[in-house]
Amino acid sequence: MPHYNSFDSFKTKKSIDKKNSAKKKTIKNIDEFIVNSSTDYGIVIEVRYNDAYILYKDNLVIAKIRKDLNIVCNQVVFPGDKVVLEKQNDKYVITNLVKRTSLLSRIKKDMTRLDDVGLTKNIAANVDIAVIVVAAKNPPLHPKFIDRYLMVLQNNNIPVLICLNKCDLKTDEDNILDIYRKIKIPVVETSTYDNIGIETLKEYIKNKQAIFVGNSGVGKSSLINAIMENNEIKTGCLSNKSNRGKHTTTTSKYYIWDKNSSIIDTPGIRSLDVSSFSVKEIENYFKEFKNIDEKCKYKDCLHYKEKNIDCAIKRKVEEGLINKDRYESYIRIIDSLIK
Repeated sequence: MPHYNSFDSFKTKKSIDKKNSAKKKTIKNIDEFIVNSSTDYGIVIEVRYNDAYILYKDNLVIAKIRKDLNIVCNQVVFPGDKVVLEKQNDKYVITNLVKRTSLLSRIKKDMTRLDDVGLTKNIAANVDIAVIVVAAKNPPLHPKFIDRYLMVLQNNNIPVLICLNKCDLKTDEDNILDIYRKIKIPVVETSTYDNIGIETLKEYIKNKQAIFVGNSGVGKSSLINAIMENNEIKTGCLSNKSNRGKHTTTTSKYYIWDKNSSIIDTPGIRSLDVSSFSVKEIENYFKEFKNIDEKCKYKDCLHYKEKNIDCAIKRKVEEGLINKDRYESYIRIIDSLIK
């Protein structure tokens, strides 16, 4: 973040006008920065403030954003992005960004716009499939976190797979993910300790640019190690005090494990902001709400504090046709937006 000294308090009108003029110029340049296609591009694998680490012609190079944009790297490009490079004074410069097919953010964002950078927490670009990794035990499995991630991913039109890792610790009572199987979301059970399900997971993500998301400590990095069949990624351990995972991955990183097959590994996220969603649109991300014949008495029904007799969704929960835990997850999200 820029540091401002005491002289900034005494900026003249001329300097302010100059700043506003520079901002307009930057926005215009950003519009020109995006190109529809390119046959010669590199893939961003990691971004650290003003440096982008890029896989370009089978080599790892470091590049900065071209100076006329007046913006640092981590505000413009993200792992998975395709960028056009130019060599200037023996250093690489990112001259253009190839138009994205998707941009995964923690909040809603138009993937073609860059002029509001910094207002969202972007994670990765050009994602073909997202793998939500949860653990059977240690840390505890929280379906409500899955539901929030499903919202964000569906909002970005990114196909989803749920991976239950550490399945060797699962008990007979652990069938909590059946609720997702019933709404046609694929679930794969894996264990890196017993080498279970790794080949099945590979089949789902082969020939795709996949992203692994989930809480700290669920074993994303261990899974990637198993897929890549090496130990290049440093894995973490659980904190004994909180029983939550320690943050091992601090920035999103990119790994190629087979031809046309890559994985973006993201930092463990303990909370997920969905504040950009409107209250009314939340029900669109709960598929089971749409698969009922009955209608609510009122068109603007939120299925929230309305009387059961007036709300078809509440009646279906009572009848067991809509999973109670999923409905409670829906209510929690509504609560977080209203309060």
